[in-house]
Amino acid sequence: MKQFLNYVTIAVVSIGSYWLYMKQFGAIPFLLLSIFFFYKTYDEVTGRAKKRRETKQISHSAAPAGKKTEIIT
Repeated sequence: MKQFLNYVTIAVVSIGSYWLYMKQFGAIPFLLLSIFFFYKTYDEVTGRAKKRRETKQISHSAAPAGKKTEIIT
């Protein structure tokens, strides 16, 4: 459903941008698209941060076994 909503949003902005270009308001679609892409990026970044916070909650009662890190060069 989210993917469909994204496609509809882009289609509406495309049709609106054509109309605005004909009326000599060509910068407005770029502003609307930048707001849309900023929202999508913000949503993606905060979603990843939330997942990262959830996975970092490890029980500290037992010591980890094996290597902690590995350096790849």
